[in-house]
Amino acid sequence: MVFLYVIISLVIAAGLLAWRDLPILSGAILASGAGERYGVRFFSPVIILAGLALPAIFPELEDIFRMPVPAMVKNLLPVGIATLVAVLTVFRFSRFPAVSFAFMGALYGLGLASGDAPGIPETLPYIYSWLAAPLLCALLAAGIYRIYSLHMRSRKTHMAVMEGRVLCAATLTAPLLLASAAYNNSPVFTCLLHGGGYAGAAIAAVCALLGWLAVRGRSVRAKWNIADYELDTNSITILALMLAMTLCFALFSSPIPAMAGLAATPLPAGTLYLAALLGISLVRKRALADGQEILLGGIAAVISPVLALMVAYCLGMILNGGLLGSAIVLGIALVLGGLGFFRRRQNRRTIREQLVRNRQEQVYSTQKALSALEVKAEMTERDLRSKLEVKRKELVDFAVGVSDQKEFMEKVYGELAELRSMEDGPAKDQATDALLGSLRERMYFTREMNDFYARSEVLNEDFNMRLRERFPNLTENERKLTNLLRQGFSSKYIASLMNITPKSAEIGRSRLRAKLGLKRSDNLINFIKAI
Repeated sequence: MVFLYVIISLVIAAGLLAWRDLPILSGAILASGAGERYGVRFFSPVIILAGLALPAIFPELEDIFRMPVPAMVKNLLPVGIATLVAVLTVFRFSRFPAVSFAFMGALYGLGLASGDAPGIPETLPYIYSWLAAPLLCALLAAGIYRIYSLHMRSRKTHMAVMEGRVLCAATLTAPLLLASAAYNNSPVFTCLLHGGGYAGAAIAAVCALLGWLAVRGRSVRAKWNIADYELDTNSITILALMLAMTLCFALFSSPIPAMAGLAATPLPAGTLYLAALLGISLVRKRALADGQEILLGGIAAVISPVLALMVAYCLGMILNGGLLGSAIVLGIALVLGGLGFFRRRQNRRTIREQLVRNRQEQVYSTQKALSALEVKAEMTERDLRSKLEVKRKELVDFAVGVSDQKEFMEKVYGELAELRSMEDGPAKDQATDALLGSLRERMYFTREMNDFYARSEVLNEDFNMRLRERFPNLTENERKLTNLLRQGFSSKYIASLMNITPKSAEIGRSRLRAKLGLKRSDNLINFIKAI
């Protein structure tokens, strides 16, 4: 039964680490580009399993952490349950609950229930380490980013060369990050195995695989979300983050913190991740993470061990028969968990309502845009039909004009033939005068010009309407002159089209300027085109 308790506790702890901490490490490696290297992808699972199982093979490594394992080994199952409850409850507040802190809080709670908990002097170094580790990670990340930035400013290196070097550094850092993080969190497994040799290492590895398989889908989605969205920044930032987290994991897995009155302790990847982003943000003077998320992550790091301690203590007291006191503490824990669940549910409801409103606004905007497009399409169709009708009429008029010209030329040809055969005298002179008059009348193109003005009225209907509204005192000839000027005709062509002299055309332009109220410095053509 004790062995079954240990297995269940290990699987729960492994699943929580794979769900919450592993996506942060894998997401950073993917964002740096090192995750695309075949060697990193192939050896990553081996490195993680080796780091988790190493202290089980070498018990002297386990002594570095000096985990407060309670004497009531038969009740180790509450460790996994308390950690699970704490992480799930704190997850309602933040996406980065501290799994390793919750695990140690659960151990301490069981120790309190069994009367085997360490005293305050033995506990304070762990608390100091929990406070010092995020601060150190933020300082390291900021320092690494600052040093590299100053180095790049002093050297004229091509961007492609710089990116290649950063990628090589990230490729070397990736296995070190995974190894240090796995070894740092190995007490979550090995403290329950108490060494165990190769058999204990195998048990830890199998439980880790089972825990990872249980949350694999969520872990993979979270990994890509971090890589694609949260770490969508420059490669120097990601490398500084990876190096800072690696150094913190390695430092707090060694006896060095004991020299400063601290303790070697497991660290949550989420807490270090947020701390590193905060440090780099201060140096870059640009936020890389939401301030509220960093605050909630810090609160989660405090609440996780406290809540796990309360739940584990209650479970331990229940197992020992102390129901009254444990029921009170358990009730408080349930109330806190309920509040967290209620807050999370309210947030989700608010988000759903906001999404519904956004979709309704999008539907309304889309319908409005479609209505505008329909109106525009209808107007365009009407305009095209009008222009098509004008073109059709022009084609018909052209055909009629060609036929009319042909008839006129045949008539002139016949009259000239008759004149040639006539003898000189009054009859020939009279016939010649009649033919010249007919030609002179034809030279004025009266019918053609009327057709031209009629088509111009149709094609420029909007302009002519605005012209009549703004300047109703213009005469018909002045409106014709305005249309010809708007179409770019010079005074010479205007005189020919209106059957007047160029001097008269210039006089007409001067009178038009006066009626339009223009000054000498104003441009007549630009003014007409702006109407």
